[in-house]
Amino acid sequence: MSKDFILAPGCAPGRLHVSWLQSAGRRISLLPRLLLIALFVLCTSLPAVAAEKVYRVGVTAFRDNAVTVREWGPTMDFLSAQIPGARFEVVPLNLSGFEAALSRRELDFVLTNPQHYIVMETRYGVSRIATLVKQENGRMVNQFGGVIFTRSDRHEINRLHDLRDLRIAAVDRTSFAGFLLQYDIFERAGIDLDEDCHVQFLGFPQDLVVKAVLEGRADAGFVRTGVLEAMASEGHMTLSQVRILNSVGNTEFPFMISTELFPEWPLATAPHVSIEITNRVAAALLLMPPDSPAARAARYYRWSTPLEYQRVQTVMRRHAIYPYDQREPIAVADVLREYAFHLLGGVVVFTLSLGVLYVRTDRLNMALQSSRQKLSEMAHTDALTGLPNRNLLDDRLALALAHARRSHERIAVCLIDLDRFKPINDTWGHEVGDEVLREVASRLEAVLREGDTVARWGGDEFVLLLDGLNTDRKLEEIMQRVLDSIAADLTACPGGHVSASIGVSLYPVDAHDATLLLKHADAAMYQAKREGGNRFVAYSGALA
Repeated sequence: MSKDFILAPGCAPGRLHVSWLQSAGRRISLLPRLLLIALFVLCTSLPAVAAEKVYRVGVTAFRDNAVTVREWGPTMDFLSAQIPGARFEVVPLNLSGFEAALSRRELDFVLTNPQHYIVMETRYGVSRIATLVKQENGRMVNQFGGVIFTRSDRHEINRLHDLRDLRIAAVDRTSFAGFLLQYDIFERAGIDLDEDCHVQFLGFPQDLVVKAVLEGRADAGFVRTGVLEAMASEGHMTLSQVRILNSVGNTEFPFMISTELFPEWPLATAPHVSIEITNRVAAALLLMPPDSPAARAARYYRWSTPLEYQRVQTVMRRHAIYPYDQREPIAVADVLREYAFHLLGGVVVFTLSLGVLYVRTDRLNMALQSSRQKLSEMAHTDALTGLPNRNLLDDRLALALAHARRSHERIAVCLIDLDRFKPINDTWGHEVGDEVLREVASRLEAVLREGDTVARWGGDEFVLLLDGLNTDRKLEEIMQRVLDSIAADLTACPGGHVSASIGVSLYPVDAHDATLLLKHADAAMYQAKREGGNRFVAYSGALA
């Protein structure tokens, strides 16, 4: 090799030394000089291309995941175009999904409701950088609230008190505008939702709540403002099908509403994201033009500087919602400062007092730990039957699917709806009905295999999660045991009888994700109902 083409000392691989390039230019002809310059530009630009960093933005999917990606994908594209070297991706999540993702540092930014933001701020140190300003019918809206609604043909339901002993569909106990705001309204009206009504938590998307009310599976429902109008605009329903309870007359607010208004969703950054990127994201959003394709896709107007959420915190404090759900452990140092003068009386008194204080502190901390454990159990356990609830079922289904994808095994999702349960409630009352549900839950636990999951879905519906199903015959055997067990004479209701309609969907035969598996199981269950009940039906494409 000619010495003219030896890299200067210290020149990194793939990069030509500039001083050498200048001197070489005096010794070689014009064409080689141009070629070397082009090579220099190409080599120095390659690291910039390779350095593109992906930033994941978690968004609460209060509709479904597809709607969330469709609405917020253009905003991610906008940020990617505004910030060279960075690419932004939307990650649709339910409320519990944020916990695991943030703990593993899998999210860089979060967009969620204000209550959930306050929880994430406390647990993971996220910080709000902008607040969403929406647009509806030409009006700017930087607030939202909750809606309480029933079907318009339910003429016997006109007030909140009319919902006593009736079924109410809600999103999740931790949902701010899908439960907490409505819970607050009922409490002020002297109604304890947990004691006086039958609340069914259906999870996200909130469309499920609307569907349950319209189909008569619930007498009333809770959703956030804008959901009913959005579903109507998409052709899923008409606003004339519903009637708003506790309607708040607000001519300035473009949506139907039953509660107070609270500041809209904040966008927050995770603590591991650099100040530079955080500032560039905030600046890009604040300068976004209102007619941007990103704003139109998600039906918002613009972004504002971060709003304060004191009123949200007030509601959370009133109902002891984390992080306002318990007193902090007593700090020994604080106690010592408060009683220092007395402790100076003597070493013996000091030692004895300190010992007592340590014991008290330990006991209080143990009590707080026990409270946290109970709260965790309440979040994942159905209060009536003691079975896993929807939250825990979602977690176990996600784990089962992940394992099945790796091991190439089949899993079954079975949706159970009791036949002839309503006459028991009507004849013997809800207390007997509740006892029947507990008895059915116990029977299901008894006939299932170790490792299988039975969860209460809501009302008189249960879900079975089965794995290790190598043959169809094995599935049929389990289903028959379940049917026989439920159909046996009831001890809780002598002379009363129930049976079950079961819909079954299989991974990977019928669907590859949790949402579709549950949807297909629901369709198969209704087919079992149509065939007379007391049977199971496996999903097929004909039921779609």
